[in-house]
Amino acid sequence: MLQHVEQLSSTTRRLKINIPSDVIKSETENAYSKLGVTTKIPGFRPGKVPRAILEKRFGKNVEAEVIEKIVPEFYLKAIREANLEPVSYPNIDEKIELTPGQPLIFSVTVEVRPEVGEINYTGITLKEKPVAVEDDEIEKTLKLMQESKALYSVTEEALRENDMAVITTDAYIDGTAHEELSYKDYPLLLTPDSMPQEFTTALTGKKKGDTVEVTLNFEKDHPNKSIAGKEVLFKVHVIETKNKNLQPLDDEFAKEANCNDLNELKKRISDNISSMKKGQTNLEYKKEILNELISRHQFDVPASMLQGEIESLIHKAKEDATRKNEAVKPDEKQIKEFETTARDNVKSVILLEAIGKKENIQVSEDDIKKAVEEIAHRNNLKPEEVLRLYAVREGSMEALKSRLFADKVLEFILEKATIQN
Repeated sequence: MLQHVEQLSSTTRRLKINIPSDVIKSETENAYSKLGVTTKIPGFRPGKVPRAILEKRFGKNVEAEVIEKIVPEFYLKAIREANLEPVSYPNIDEKIELTPGQPLIFSVTVEVRPEVGEINYTGITLKEKPVAVEDDEIEKTLKLMQESKALYSVTEEALRENDMAVITTDAYIDGTAHEELSYKDYPLLLTPDSMPQEFTTALTGKKKGDTVEVTLNFEKDHPNKSIAGKEVLFKVHVIETKNKNLQPLDDEFAKEANCNDLNELKKRISDNISSMKKGQTNLEYKKEILNELISRHQFDVPASMLQGEIESLIHKAKEDATRKNEAVKPDEKQIKEFETTARDNVKSVILLEAIGKKENIQVSEDDIKKAVEEIAHRNNLKPEEVLRLYAVREGSMEALKSRLFADKVLEFILEKATIQN
């Protein structure tokens, strides 16, 4: 039972817990009874082994078993009695040992969810963000669709911008060949963003069978250490040249996109862009709401939650840097960079959970099913594949459920907010 609660800080409590001697005695007797039935000792029939022998042989094991059972049980009872919400595992302040005939008294220190006081999430005013779709946005999307359906035909003509060159390259550093930097039958598009401009410039005007040399100087901080700060010579041989052929943007093109004519396709593109922009605007409104909630409520965040969020942000930053082939910053530098963001993120979680609890906002199985189907459709996956991905990456669906919960709470607040012109 709970004897005393001491507030060490706004997010830390020390609980003094008393487990009565009769409880310890009862659990100890049960443990020895089970042990007596299952233990086989030469010279004694099952169930007839003297208690003294059991105590001598298994006393420490029984004590550990009893402690392992009753300490967590009475800790949880004490937490409920104190009306606390732990956010970390408790630290037992002293070594726990049982004394026959005596109660077990021990103290634990635990981080708890802070009290945020009166929650204020009404009367939020947001500046309206008008959503409009411009003609050039529709045309740009049409061009991208046209480009995605481009076909390339073999030609004997000289290469021009937007053509394709099938090339084989050999790379040399200080006269030594480096196979890991070489390519064979590589389809290179002569566009500014396909490869370094030096390649496009050198190949423009060339024909099948031509060979050119391209020299690139790489920066000292290039993530690929094998070429960082070095000059690399590429000998490029043109295997084949191809012209780009674009379909006309007409009604036939639209029919391939399951539209009756080009006007219907443009209308669908406009609707999609509008929907995307509204979704982005909705996210911006929610970010502003979170910032307003954080500014309205001042409270400390548990150190363990803050540390966990910092580690999560650093892990994501490292993954992003690796994916982009960028240098990874030292942890010490990233800890300082992310501390404010992490603190705000933890505050957001605490506030949204408090608001959701007050308003009885919950995530249903239907909400999760709908979200999984939307993710599957967006990524061209099957729903069961999405479930497997979450199981591997997150360990469970709790991460998705938490995000859905936060979004439902923010939608609830957004509906109550005033949006002004």
